[in-house]
Amino acid sequence: MVAEPVSPEHAARMKAGVELFQREVRGILVGRCLLCHGGESVEGEFDLSTREALLKGGSEGPAVKPGKSAESRLVRLITHEEEPTMPQDGAKLTEPAIAAIRRWIDLGAPYDKPLVAETNDPLAWTNRRIDDSARQFWSLQPLKSVEPPQVANDAWSRGAIDQFIVAGQQAKQLTPNRLADRRTLLRRAYFDLIGLPPTPEETAAFLNDTDPRAYEKLIDRLLESPHYGERWGRHWLDVARFAESHGFEQDYDRPHAYHYRDFVIRALNDDMPYDQFVRWQLAGDEIAPDNPLAMMATGFLGAGVFPTQLTEKEFEPARYDELDDMVSTMGTSMLGLTVGCARCHDHKFDPVPMADYYRLIATFATTIRSNIELELDPEATREALAAWQREHEPLAAELAKFEREQLPARFDAWLADRDKESSEFTAD
Repeated sequence: MVAEPVSPEHAARMKAGVELFQREVRGILVGRCLLCHGGESVEGEFDLSTREALLKGGSEGPAVKPGKSAESRLVRLITHEEEPTMPQDGAKLTEPAIAAIRRWIDLGAPYDKPLVAETNDPLAWTNRRIDDSARQFWSLQPLKSVEPPQVANDAWSRGAIDQFIVAGQQAKQLTPNRLADRRTLLRRAYFDLIGLPPTPEETAAFLNDTDPRAYEKLIDRLLESPHYGERWGRHWLDVARFAESHGFEQDYDRPHAYHYRDFVIRALNDDMPYDQFVRWQLAGDEIAPDNPLAMMATGFLGAGVFPTQLTEKEFEPARYDELDDMVSTMGTSMLGLTVGCARCHDHKFDPVPMADYYRLIATFATTIRSNIELELDPEATREALAAWQREHEPLAAELAKFEREQLPARFDAWLADRDKESSEFTAD
């Protein structure tokens, strides 16, 4: 989709750092450091039970610089290069343990979860769980068949949907409007399904069609039109925050954003099953890596705003904003949940604990923006490129000839007369 300051290398480093933390560093910190620097005991105001606390540091200031072990005071303390040497009560860490901590800091010092065991406080966010009452939230209910309401004196309804409408109208003591004439019905169908008005010829053909199924035939024809996907795809593209530029003050163009737009249009026109439509947008590159259409679908994840000019200190906050954008959009578009509200606290209304929000974030932790070349029809692309080159070669040759034979003299002439006042501009 786009060029990315948050590079694939950054995501790979963080992933490797978490794996190293789980494999080696967690055990070292819990076994040799946590007794004095975590939980109920925090000496020197230095708490390493969470990454946030680790980076904050203690009474002597920050002890770790992510990505820079050589500049991290913690390394100097555990290597006994600086007082007070750590651990204070016990032998020096082994060289492999020190090397693991160095490497972990160089990889960004990531945690997979806090070192201190989760509290038993039922109100603590780390222990919040969804109970049966929360599972009754409207968007979590399975689809089920509903019998249309029975209404009295109903000569207006043409189907089950009309029965629901009439029941609501009768409850408000309202009556339906008169039936639309054929011309109005035609225009409504066109604008609703393809977003375009009928041509005079199409209008005349429909008005003169005496077939009792003329309207059904019209609907079938409009549903088969490629404009149907263009018209209704816009609704999904709005939900998916699709844009052809990055946003923010630079607002650079995204020249290849159209691939995702085309996927949505094609999915609607081809009646793609909704479950496949969703899965491909979330993980099309994993599910069907050799299918160009599935690769195009993953543009959903990178369709949000994105800052293209970042300082070093902004990389990681921008990365978390990017992950939040992915998760929040997935929640609103596919789950009917405003998941993003749980970034800073348990959701006040939707059944989303803060812990579950970060579990979702972790699901997308290895997802990065990248440009992927797609060849939907390689042979057609080669033929089109060859035709374009044949068409433009004479023009390029003329331009090169002009630059070689005429441009130098014209430029010298302009330099000689550059102080000459220009003639008055006219529109003639």
